[in-house]
Amino acid sequence: MRSCLALAALGPSVARRAPSAERSRVGACPMRASSYFRIPTLRVGRSSSLLPSAAQVSFSNPRTLTTKTTPATTTALRTSTTRTTNTRAPLIARMSFTGRSRGPSPPLSSGGYSDGLSGGGINGGFSLAGGGQLSASRPIGGSGSGSIRTHPGRGFATASPAGADARDLLHSQLSRTHASSLSDPLPSGLPLWTDQRLPDVAGSSVAPEPWSLSSASTSRIFCNRSLNMSTIAAVGFDMDYTLAMYRPETFEVLAYTQTCQKLVQVYGYPPEILNLQYDHTYMVRGLVVDTKRGNILKMDRHKYVKVAHHGFCPLDTEERLATYCDTAKVDQFDASSSDYSNIDTLFSLGESYLFCQLVELKEAAHRDDPAGFLASRSFQEVYSEIRASVDLCHRDGTLKQIVALDPGAYIHRDDALIPMLQALRASGKKVFLLTNSLWDFTNVVMNYLVEGLEGEAKTADWTELFDAVVTGSCKPGFFENERAAIFEVDVGTSTLRNTDDGAPMASIGASAAASTADDALRFNDSEVKVYQGGSYKHLHSMLGVSTGNQVLYVGDHIYGDILRSKKTLGWRTMLVVPELAHEMECLERSEAAGSTIRLRHLRQRRDQMADALQLAQWRQSQDGLSIASEEVHGSDTEEARATYETLLVKAEEAKQEHRLEMRALHGSFHRVWGQMMKAGNQNSRFAHQLERYACLYTSHARNLVAYSPAKTYRGLSDSMPHDEREDPNP
Repeated sequence: MRSCLALAALGPSVARRAPSAERSRVGACPMRASSYFRIPTLRVGRSSSLLPSAAQVSFSNPRTLTTKTTPATTTALRTSTTRTTNTRAPLIARMSFTGRSRGPSPPLSSGGYSDGLSGGGINGGFSLAGGGQLSASRPIGGSGSGSIRTHPGRGFATASPAGADARDLLHSQLSRTHASSLSDPLPSGLPLWTDQRLPDVAGSSVAPEPWSLSSASTSRIFCNRSLNMSTIAAVGFDMDYTLAMYRPETFEVLAYTQTCQKLVQVYGYPPEILNLQYDHTYMVRGLVVDTKRGNILKMDRHKYVKVAHHGFCPLDTEERLATYCDTAKVDQFDASSSDYSNIDTLFSLGESYLFCQLVELKEAAHRDDPAGFLASRSFQEVYSEIRASVDLCHRDGTLKQIVALDPGAYIHRDDALIPMLQALRASGKKVFLLTNSLWDFTNVVMNYLVEGLEGEAKTADWTELFDAVVTGSCKPGFFENERAAIFEVDVGTSTLRNTDDGAPMASIGASAAASTADDALRFNDSEVKVYQGGSYKHLHSMLGVSTGNQVLYVGDHIYGDILRSKKTLGWRTMLVVPELAHEMECLERSEAAGSTIRLRHLRQRRDQMADALQLAQWRQSQDGLSIASEEVHGSDTEEARATYETLLVKAEEAKQEHRLEMRALHGSFHRVWGQMMKAGNQNSRFAHQLERYACLYTSHARNLVAYSPAKTYRGLSDSMPHDEREDPNP
């Protein structure tokens, strides 16, 4: 069993056991960390006390390293190298650091996209022991000099070539992931669809595309199921991660910290977990948590597990297959079961990362403190208590109160939001907001998004952009529970008023003036009404729609927003995938570099060599190559044997070359989980759900501003494998 990283938060050292619910065997091994760039690097974690403030390292061939350290800590580096078949990273240097750690260390967040492989290739690794020892393996190509330097304010260390430009390039390439891209400011100057230039129809019979893949692909809206917007009477939006884009480096870190505090205060977890820190770049959506075994899974559309990690440690091929693939009964990975949980919303990334950290600590506790708190808890109990702690953070209001004090530190402003909403209403469509957030927090967020107002300056003027606002909707139950009570919201005091199925109710003993005031609040076309709770029936009545296919709903949650509204009500849906911008950028770079074409050719060559090898093996089995067969095939025994041996080598080379190219391609998207929309060659489970339930999808709801409210979106022509034509000359 390949091993895992080590942690120092709860003991002198941490070593991972083989992943299972209850095992006693503990095996220590280095963590694999894939590197897909020529520049050597080392990501150490998120603790500035892990290494001295600066350690100069010289890389040379043959593989010796010398160091110059600050007086605080003396560090010795030893290296050894091994050859690999990867031409882009021909050497892997293994470095180990020995020194004095100045405090407990959080887990190292790395891994490596393996595509079902373990060992060799372009993967490196590292491990950290509690005494301050770090060992790592990274591909190093050629000779040169570089430095390993800690960044006290940023919580990581890098080993890179000399020169600030190379170091900055290295950090931007390796640390940028799907989640870290959400820290980028929203692009400004998104053109309105009314401002776009008309095509030169006199000079060409074909109108040019208003959006091209090379110029504005990150702002495109993609279509799975054709949708004529002229048939849509109402367009609705979720708020969190749909209209409001949160900054993961602040908001998710805040939620993570609050969750750790709840685990200690409410559930009695050891206070050492408060020293753990969150790497918001590590997790991606579309993964599945195996709460029974403590594993994180990535699978394709057939629910075949392609990548599996126990905590932060990748499972080797044999264990992955034995656990999830080569089983007597096919596992459906049903999220309704307590054994599995989907990471299908951006709010789930922090809690999933914390679960990985606690899995590592629990494994260490089994060895160092078998009678301790963590050792006595199952993985399912740990995950359940994390989820309960997250819910507590939202219920007690501490998280929202902190955001309300300084919304700008946690939320991106959006200059395209108002034009988009105004354009939809100007086209004659009703526009509504449907969110699970309660009114008080909704008012904080929307005031900042629309007017930049905070604190006492907040007003309810932003509601004029909507025909209806429903807060505290309790989705997905909103789409199914027809008997849910609905309340009026007093926007001035945030108090609730009872209603008679949406109609105002006068309290017993209320004055005539109060009843008249209630009547004035009755919903109509000219005045916005804010509600809490209710069901889709109330909303349909407000909007004046009779069927679900008259409604387009825009949200970020594949289950809570998209799947249930589509399957239950027949609403048309648009999924917001903020990570899509990063996915498109990486895809464009790989296409420009010829990676996708090269990978397709390598796949064809791999299949051709495998077919030829099987034919040679069959001929070898035919009675030791009889004379008759020699006459038919025109070769003698020696030539046939030589041909077979050559094919055996060529087939293995083609297999490894294809695997390495696949790893490199996926690693360019995310260093651990690869391309979000793919798992190996197949669409990922997340992509399959997106294709099945989302009529449209895009990186941000604001992108609607660039399209006509009456546009007809048309899906691409479906294709099957027999529709494809292989390149005859790969």
